[in-house]
Amino acid sequence: MIKISFRASILFAIALTVMCFDHVVAQATDQDTAYVQILSDIPLAPGLSLEDDSEVVFDVPEGKIVEVTTFGSADLLETQTFYKESLEALGWKQVPEKEWSYKRDEEFLEISFEDGEDDLQVKFRLMPSSTCSK
Repeated sequence: MIKISFRASILFAIALTVMCFDHVVAQATDQDTAYVQILSDIPLAPGLSLEDDSEVVFDVPEGKIVEVTTFGSADLLETQTFYKESLEALGWKQVPEKEWSYKRDEEFLEISFEDGEDDLQVKFRLMPSSTCSK
C-alpha cells in the first residue's frame, strides 16, 4: 500500500480545487456576453475579438464618432444573426433601405462585415444621427 503524507494529500486537494475552479470560471465567462468596451452596450459576437489599436474617436459638435474593428474565426451568417437579434433587443431599429444601419434615440450605428479566408472582420461606426446622411 502507498503511504501519502498529510502534507502531500493537502497539496493534492488544493491543486484539484484550483483546477476545478478554473474550469467553472472559464465556463461562466464563455456563457456571459462580452461587449465592445468603447461602444458600451454593443455586444461582441462569439468568436470575435477587438483588433488592437482599432479604436478611433472623433469629437464633433453633436457628440462623438466612434469607429472600432473586431475580428475572429466566427461564421458570417451566425454573426449577422447574432447582431440582428441582439441589436433589436437593445432597442436599435434598422434603417429602411440601409442594410446593417441602425438608429436608436439620437445615435446611428453602421456595421460592415468582411469575410476573409482566415477570419471574419466586423467594423462598427457609431455617430450622432444628426451627422449621418439621410
